[in-house]
Amino acid sequence: MISAELISSLLAGIAYGLTLSLIAAGLSLIYGVMKIVNTSHGAFYILGGFFCFSFIYFFNLPLFISILLTVIVTFAIAAGVVYYVLPTNLRVTTDPDGQNTVMITFLALATITEYLLLFVFGGSSVAVPSIVLGSLEVIPGVFIINQLLLVSIVSLFIYLLLYLFLKYTKLGKGIYAFAQNQELAEALGLSGGLLACITFGIGCTLASASGALLASVFSVNSAAGWSVLPLAFVIVTLGGIGNIFGSLIGGLIFGLVYSVGLFFIQAYAIVIVLLVMYCILLIKPTGLLGGLVERV
Repeated sequence: MISAELISSLLAGIAYGLTLSLIAAGLSLIYGVMKIVNTSHGAFYILGGFFCFSFIYFFNLPLFISILLTVIVTFAIAAGVVYYVLPTNLRVTTDPDGQNTVMITFLALATITEYLLLFVFGGSSVAVPSIVLGSLEVIPGVFIINQLLLVSIVSLFIYLLLYLFLKYTKLGKGIYAFAQNQELAEALGLSGGLLACITFGIGCTLASASGALLASVFSVNSAAGWSVLPLAFVIVTLGGIGNIFGSLIGGLIFGLVYSVGLFFIQAYAIVIVLLVMYCILLIKPTGLLGGLVERV
């Protein structure tokens, strides 16, 4: 018989994986359009946490207003990075040398971001205050932290907004069309450089939203991005790279498996996740939804 503690752990894992999958969705979105792996993605995760913290403690703003401002500021920074730092020919590229150049550039920016935060905030971790305290008893003996539940619901809402944006707005359809067929999209007048700026901004915004949300459950420090980024890669690989809703499925699987690992063999939880990922890739090398449904 499954214990109440294990079920509680599974629920927490699902909620955590769901919120973490926003980072992976951003990675997939950026890769789908720009054809590069954003090595600075973890930096935008920690920026989300630190921006949200700053808006709350220095300006006394409510949590959700702080998250909204965090999203806006992050989008402006990310889009500006692509527009002002990357040459036009490197904003969308399938050339291996060009891709390596972009990844190294973003890696350098991530390192600079880490040390800037370290200089401004010191080595201390920061946390965003919770809106709701305590735990919810789902069924007798099974509990989930209220704030973690709220964070997972907000993450689902963000996924819904992303789906509506990509499916029903002119800009979203343009991003989707460019990801499917770059040459045809450009022939129809879509600007790859402009779409790259917007897509990078949206993708990094998803990472910062995840950072702001999780900072209300866990603390975040200037080096946290380096530990979160590999987890996002695992989730992307599980769901299928380039498929943002595959990242949602990958995040749920990650959360379930990771929580089981923490419950039974805490020291080897991430190893168990990697073993599950390996088994899935043996059966489906492109990931669970890779090649099965519409990408991006």
